[in-house]
Amino acid sequence: MIVTVDEKRRVPLPQPAQPGDAFDISPAGPTAFMLTLLERPAPAVRLQRKDGYLVAITDRVITAAMTRRALDEFP
Repeated sequence: MIVTVDEKRRVPLPQPAQPGDAFDISPAGPTAFMLTLLERPAPAVRLQRKDGYLVAITDRVITAAMTRRALDEFP
């Protein structure tokens, strides 16, 4: 496959690539590059509406003491 760089130095990628995908680029020779698709980590937090408020849902337990400590450190 031959692709052409545009005036902003962008190169179009084949169909499996999606907007927002991240790639590692490494030299594979004096005039060649290797692109490796990086896996996206699973989100640690998801947002959900509860009683009209947007709240963060996570698998990690956050205690009242941890919240108080974080608020005390806040300037």
